[in-house]
Order: sequence, then C-alpha cells, then structure tokens
Amino acid sequence: MPKAKNLKEAYNNLVVEPLETAEEFRDFYVERPAKAPSPIEELRDRIEISDRKEKYLFLGFRGSGKSTELNRLLDMIDPHRFLVVSYSIRDQLNVSDFDFRDFFVSMALMIYDRAEVDGVKLNRDIEEDFKDFVKRITKVEEDEVSGSRAAGISLTLAKVLLLKLGREAKTREYVRKELEMQISDLIQRLNWLIVDVEDKTDKKLVVIVDDLDKLTRVEQAEEFFYKNYELLTQPSCFVIYTFPIPLTFNPYFENVRPAFDDAIILPQLPVINRDGSRNETNLGFYRSVVRNRMEDHLIDDAVLDEAILSTGKLSEFVSIMRDATIKAYRNKREKIVNEDVESALEKLRRTYDRTLTEAHKRRALAIHESKEARDLDKDDGISRELLFSLTAVEYEDENGRWCDVDPLLLPLVEKWKMQE
Repeated sequence: MPKAKNLKEAYNNLVVEPLETAEEFRDFYVERPAKAPSPIEELRDRIEISDRKEKYLFLGFRGSGKSTELNRLLDMIDPHRFLVVSYSIRDQLNVSDFDFRDFFVSMALMIYDRAEVDGVKLNRDIEEDFKDFVKRITKVEEDEVSGSRAAGISLTLAKVLLLKLGREAKTREYVRKELEMQISDLIQRLNWLIVDVEDKTDKKLVVIVDDLDKLTRVEQAEEFFYKNYELLTQPSCFVIYTFPIPLTFNPYFENVRPAFDDAIILPQLPVINRDGSRNETNLGFYRSVVRNRMEDHLIDDAVLDEAILSTGKLSEFVSIMRDATIKAYRNKREKIVNEDVESALEKLRRTYDRTLTEAHKRRALAIHESKEARDLDKDDGISRELLFSLTAVEYEDENGRWCDVDPLLLPLVEKWKMQE
C-alpha cells in the first residue's frame, strides 16, 4: 500500500481500523518506542514455552492499538504447533445486550466452526452430542441450516447459530434461560471439543477474544468479568481476553487478577509528560504513523505536531487526521493546514463537552491537577466512568503510573477552571 500522493489517497490510508494484512503491516506498522515496547513478543514466548493451558488478560485503553498487536500475534505463533481461533465479540454478538452465557456459546461455536472449515475429523460421538446440545439451547432446527444452503447462502451450523444469537433478542433470551442451570454442561462440552480438536490436529489451541474491552457500559463489563471470572478460566486451552483498563481501578480487580496467569498491559503513549513537557520520543512514534501513510508534502511538521499534541490515543489521532484530510480536500487545498486540524479537534471536543455532567467536569479538573484518577469510596464511580469513556487516560513512565485528562480536552479544562 503506497504512501498517499494526494489528499484523496491520504483519506483512504487513514482508516481507523486495526492493521490486518501482511501488506498493511509492511507499509503502515510503526514499532513502539523502546521504553514502552509492545508486550506481544513476551506473550508469544509465554504461550510457546508453557506446559499449562494459560489464561491471560490483555489490558489497554480502547483505541491504543490492542487489536493490531493481537493481529501481529497471529503471525508470530508457530502454525505447526498451534491452532489459533481469533474473533471479535463485536462481529459475533450484540455488545449492547451481552451476557456471559452468550459468550461461552460463541466461543464453543467459533472453535467448532474452525474445525469444520479446516476439515478436522472430530470424534463422531463428541461432535453429534455438541451439535445436539447447541441446537437444543438455541432452539434451532436442522432445516434452518439446510434452508440457508438451499437459498444459495453457504452457512455452517455454527454461523447460523451465531447469526441468530447476535441478531435475535428472542434467541438470546431462550439461550440464557436454557443455560441458567446448564452452564457447566456447556463448558464440559466445550472442553471435550477442545481436547478432540487438539488430539486430531496435534496442535495446541489458542483462543483470542478481542473487543471485550468495548462493552458499552462500565456495569456491563464489571458484570461479565467480576461475576464470572472463575468460569473464564475453565476452558482447557490457551485463552487471551481483552480487558478494559478502567476496571483495574476497582478494588475488586485484586480478587480477579490472581485467577489468571498474567495481566499483559499495552501502555498508552503520552505525548505530554507528567510535568507538562513534550515527550519527543512518543511524538516521533505518532509522526511515523502519519508519515508512513502519506507523502511529506501533504502536511507540514508544525501542523502535524499540533494534531499529535492535541490527541491522547492512537485511534483518536488517526480519526482526527482523517477528518482534517477530508476538510482540506473539500476546501480544495493541496495539503492539510492548521485550520483543518483545529476544525476536526473542535468537532470532537464538543462531543465530549455535551456528554459530561458537572460532576464529571469537577472530577476531570481534580484528575488534571493531581495526576491521579481515584474514586472517593466504593459507591463513587465517577473516576472510573471518566476512564471508561476515555475522558481521562492512564499513562506509565519511569516514575510509575499517572493519569490526566485526554489532551484533546485541555482547552475545555481551562474553560471549566474559569467557570468555577
């Protein structure tokens, strides 16, 4: 994918999506700074040397690049020794109506689908028992699967069930009722399936579940992880769960963390240090993200730096640059100028400003002053709400962890100070 030579090409190179293809990684991927390296190489080594079927939490703020790093992991793991099943819950389930029972059905179906697609000859008794069980708990008849094939749509049993689970509220309601007292039966069949797949392929199974950090509400994420963490450790294979960093600010996290083999953190890269100075190393990282995608003449260094210093997350930065690109294109410019960047920044700031309550604003001011994001007591969830919404961001440097509001909001912080 060549560098963009004009604004139209630049717009199409600045897509806010994880890198996936070998071509995208070759042309667009930027190595993280040495002081804040990607933990993916270490995670790969853990998987490849472990004799146990370990479970990992992969932590990072939304938009920090976790999905891209997990896609790198797919290419790093030895395909002769491991079979990787990687999927996003956003693609398979309804994240606004999400339940742990839906989740375990989806995991079992994704593993079964991979085995079916790869032509793995499963044990007949295990396969038939699994198919009968999932059809019973989802109330799906065989003619629904054969009907899709007759209509010229090539859908496996697993894909039909996943579509119904993701799109039909009645199916989800029925599944949850059926599994109320049968969740252990489902996990038992999941593990029989895992053992059979590993035996038939002579490979260890690795399941990567992405976008669990993108559940729509704090309460939803806490319900899933904190009430069901023991179930999450029961699949008899390697599993990597993406985990929302804001949940680590809940004291209950210390009860959950030891149940997993490790919590792997992808650190957020600050562009402004704790003392307010510029972080030139991290600025260089963000510059390369854009310079790899477009020719230098399409944006001056000073304008690019303004965009970087005004954003706090990788996906947010790319989104701002894409928005600025279309504004420059519509204004018939030959390159992106400061006016385009400022217009894109202001548009996003207004979105934040509309959604924050007075209590949120007061707490954001406190976080900016103290560089800490802590709730006042167990009944106070304002700081966690700010972290979950990415209004506040946690960073890490040689002196430890610290928090601040998203740099995008610093002009609003000054306005809020004057209003106090």
